[in-house]
Amino acid sequence: MKKLFLPFLATVFFMSESIFIDLWPKDELYQQYVFVPRFLLIFLIFLTVYVTQTHGMVYGLIFGMLYDIVYTEVLGIYMFSFTLIAYMMAKAMKIFHNHLFITCFLSMMAVSVLEFYVYGIQLLIGKTNMSFHDFYSHRLLPTLVLNVIFIILCSYPLKQWLVKIGRREREE
Repeated sequence: MKKLFLPFLATVFFMSESIFIDLWPKDELYQQYVFVPRFLLIFLIFLTVYVTQTHGMVYGLIFGMLYDIVYTEVLGIYMFSFTLIAYMMAKAMKIFHNHLFITCFLSMMAVSVLEFYVYGIQLLIGKTNMSFHDFYSHRLLPTLVLNVIFIILCSYPLKQWLVKIGRREREE
């Protein structure tokens, strides 16, 4: 039963993004700005840091593929980026201390990298005509604000859960 907690938690974060969007009020602010929850990516970063790099990359690959199938028209964008970002964060944590504040900061960097990557790919293949200024002011900044609020609310309990899981993984 304990082995199923991590996949269950990843599935909850995967589904919580679409649930959040459905529950978000559709007012004037919603029409002007794009708020993109990246709860799954933040979970993957925390998983990579507090459990193992392998867990982060495998879950990034699996849930990135699911993300591509469910949410996008272009397969491979999220599958590749989630896996690569998990790998990059694991390498970055070898340089930095394993501290909650550093993990939160790197998670926000990962959200930024993902947003720029997806915007660049969409621009390259002609799926968007949004200017860089519009992308920055109407999508990137609101997305960062939303995800900072999520990190402030969820980072400590998420870290505690994942540290326990990581400790149990190392004992087995």
